[in-house]
Amino acid sequence: MRKFFYLTKRNCLVFLRDRGAVFFSLLSMLIVLMLMGVFLGNMNEEHVVYLLEEYGGIRDIPLDEAHAKELVQYWTLAGILVVNAVTVTLTVTGNRVSDVSGGKLASLYAAPASRGVIAFSYVASAMLIGIFMCVLTLGAALCYIAATGGKMLSFPALGRIFLLVVLNVGVFAVMMYFFAMFVKSSSAWSGFGTVIGTLVGFVGAIYLPMGNLPDGVAAALKYLPVLHGASLMRMACCEQALETTFAGTPPEVLSGYQEYMGIQVKMGGKVVNSSFQALFLAGCGIIAFILILLVQKKRDISDR
Repeated sequence: MRKFFYLTKRNCLVFLRDRGAVFFSLLSMLIVLMLMGVFLGNMNEEHVVYLLEEYGGIRDIPLDEAHAKELVQYWTLAGILVVNAVTVTLTVTGNRVSDVSGGKLASLYAAPASRGVIAFSYVASAMLIGIFMCVLTLGAALCYIAATGGKMLSFPALGRIFLLVVLNVGVFAVMMYFFAMFVKSSSAWSGFGTVIGTLVGFVGAIYLPMGNLPDGVAAALKYLPVLHGASLMRMACCEQALETTFAGTPPEVLSGYQEYMGIQVKMGGKVVNSSFQALFLAGCGIIAFILILLVQKKRDISDR
């Protein structure tokens, strides 16, 4: 166990000492913030206000605008947390690729520690850094929302968000390690990271709401873990704001908005419940873990 803690600490410190790696792990989050601040945030707020004016009867427009702003802020926060869960774990897992290309992994294999312990230390370090970055982002976002007049989330909601952060980070840490097993150079991993960092915003329906995507694209995304992770996070972050914002409107207006924004996901004409989404996410992580074991076992046999 001491060897595992030492290796995990070593991997965490290697990442944190590389300021460039820390910055690029958060680059996708910064892009989301920039897009939301420049134009996407206003578009989403205007869409909410339009729905309330159209279907909510006599409304208090300034109050609706304030509620819409708060709702979009929490919706954006949910997307950012999932983006971080993907990009931070990807960047931290790059330690393994660097160790492979630099010949350090061979030295670690020669040390008195099993290959399983070494592998798990990479995953554990990605999880620890990923959770830390997500919690740091959550704290900063909550302070900003409170400073701009938004309501704070309840403690049960914060607890759900933390559990979802752990679930998302854990699943993507395992998946990233599986992908890293097939990459031998840091430049190739950097290219892979660029592609993933660009796509994660679209795959999670963060840059564009689900309702703005072509039907075929939206249908394909429903089979990817990122979208379901984002959906779960959005419901946890936005549940209170949704109730306040859409008070006095027909239920179908709220359900339509949730589907449009990717807060709820429909498959086969039915809303996918949260339990299924959580199991789907966990299942993806378990499958990736099993594949890691199979690949590692095959390589151990070939190295004998």
